[in-house]
Amino acid sequence: MSRTELICTSCNSSFNLLEYYHCPYCKGILEVRYDLDRVTASTGDAVKQELQPFPFSPGVFMGEGNTSLIRAKCLEKKLGVARIDLKGEFMNPSGSFKDRPVAMGVKAGIHFGHKRLIVASSGNGAAAVSAFAAKAGMEAVVLVPESTPQEKVSQSMFLNANVIKIKGPYSNSFTLAKILAETESLFNVTTTFINPYTVEGDKGAAFELHDQLNGYWPDQIYVPIGAGPLLVGTRKGFMEMASLWEREYTPRMIGVQARGCSTVAEAYERKEDQVQEVVVPKTIAGGIGDGLQGYAKDGTHTLSHIRKSGGNAMAITDAGILEAQHELASLEGLFVEPSAAAALAGLKHNVELGKVRAEDHIVLLLTGHGLKDMASAEMKKDIPLVGEHDIKRIMKVIKGS
Repeated sequence: MSRTELICTSCNSSFNLLEYYHCPYCKGILEVRYDLDRVTASTGDAVKQELQPFPFSPGVFMGEGNTSLIRAKCLEKKLGVARIDLKGEFMNPSGSFKDRPVAMGVKAGIHFGHKRLIVASSGNGAAAVSAFAAKAGMEAVVLVPESTPQEKVSQSMFLNANVIKIKGPYSNSFTLAKILAETESLFNVTTTFINPYTVEGDKGAAFELHDQLNGYWPDQIYVPIGAGPLLVGTRKGFMEMASLWEREYTPRMIGVQARGCSTVAEAYERKEDQVQEVVVPKTIAGGIGDGLQGYAKDGTHTLSHIRKSGGNAMAITDAGILEAQHELASLEGLFVEPSAAAALAGLKHNVELGKVRAEDHIVLLLTGHGLKDMASAEMKKDIPLVGEHDIKRIMKVIKGS
């Protein structure tokens, strides 16, 4: 390969960097490939500048990326693991990791001359597209399932997006967005694998981890997944850096799903190559409740990356996810939504199975802020109301008497 181009992951056909949503020959997933022999870079920042789809600028759009890496010493002690780092993807401008792929998708839409964007989303992608469209002076059409948390719907509406609720699971919104993009003048920035340019934004987490850890790569990276583009994009970034610098090792990618929507995890456990769709997902973790109905190949693509990395996939109960959400708050001071907390729940599961060594270095990608989905954070305990001068009563409350 002598240039940057799109490659079909199924039939290996190649195409110019044009407006494609799938391979025109076999309908396979497209991804951006680079002529790595022509890329010369010695630092993570330089690599990030070069390994983005041309001619789309890789520059920061609204401050996305460069999220904090937080050492989790309390969790290290509790789980008996040498090092655990928490990548704060909820610190992105709209409150979730979706800002990374959406920024790249919006740049592609601008390049292709579009004025209107469409996205199918369970909430985080909707908010991201709404924000970036507003910044770019574009119209955002947002399709969300009727079960989407009101916090996410309100955020998108306040950002002046045209929000439409679609009956049924997320897959229904996905299908409608796909049809509208193909028949109307709308650029589809849905953050599955349908837009090959959005995944390039997901790679940013890998480049930043390289820089933040001074070139030392973690042993395992835990990623909450629905279709899985964040996991695939992160691994793609590490694979490209490994190829450039002739490093043999890349982190093992761990995909974490909710038991009520465990498309990839079930195929992994059954040792099957093909992922099957879930018609009616049932989980509190709506951000990863993607049943892949009509596009199970996305899950199959992610499963392949998990296995090639030497990682694994698992399904966690809603109770386990809520417990992890509480632990992140009470032990590390981080308020994340249930979907993000699934990463910690997955780590705990692997620790119990003996799949984590005491000396391992772990990274958890915390994908969305807790304010995005407040239903799980509602406290049953009454808040005491005390008079403005009643010091004695305040001290009784403090002492629990």
